[in-house]
Amino acid sequence: MEAIFLLAGLGSRISKLTKNPKCLLKINNEEIILRNLRLLKKYKIRNITIVLGYRKMVIKKTLMKLKENFNFKFAHNNDYKSKGNSFSLFKGLKKVDSNCLIFDGDLVFSDKILSNFLKDSFNSSFLVGKTSIKNKECAKVLVDNYGNVKKTIDKRLIKKKELIDLSFVGEAVGIIKISNRIRKIMLSEFENFFKNKKNIGLNWEHFMNYFLVKNPIKYNKTFNSDWIEIDNRNDYYKAIKIFKKK
Repeated sequence: MEAIFLLAGLGSRISKLTKNPKCLLKINNEEIILRNLRLLKKYKIRNITIVLGYRKMVIKKTLMKLKENFNFKFAHNNDYKSKGNSFSLFKGLKKVDSNCLIFDGDLVFSDKILSNFLKDSFNSSFLVGKTSIKNKECAKVLVDNYGNVKKTIDKRLIKKKELIDLSFVGEAVGIIKISNRIRKIMLSEFENFFKNKKNIGLNWEHFMNYFLVKNPIKYNKTFNSDWIEIDNRNDYYKAIKIFKKK
């Protein structure tokens, strides 16, 4: 098992709080990326691919604190202002040659959530958490009657017609597990996805909607609320509160 962290983004919504990438914000005096890597170390996941873009040298310098514990590989999305994290994911997957975990770089999560997700029986799976169907901003997950994820909906509400054949199960937490077989298919499908030049600026949710039409992936749901994606200043303050003693 390898891991990919998507750390290329600019993080403009939190720029008033920090000019550094969000993954370098500190929780309990520890950078988010180092905290997340520390959790992976417990499960002997040592091969790590980091996708860099905005202020990449600052992130690399921070990662060197753990250079004795991990085998780092780096991929680059240097045009991060116009190329979304679908492109970052594509670059990261090209560096990997085994089963892998994919992490959004601004995600903070508990060890228990990671532990349970690693134990689940599916080779390829989205981790899904609790949220309201009325939450417009989050990446909402819709599944078919067989438990296959068929669509992720971000930055808008779910339409009534989308619920005729599909069921809402929660929010995509920002951790995905994929088998090496699925990884190879994804790389091929990315080539087709990017033939439409408009797609290169989109986030991974849009690629997944394209991919999941023909390639089913399961989901696992966590009812543990000790996780948060940091989009803005308020999210960061919530993260500090949630993980104050964890």
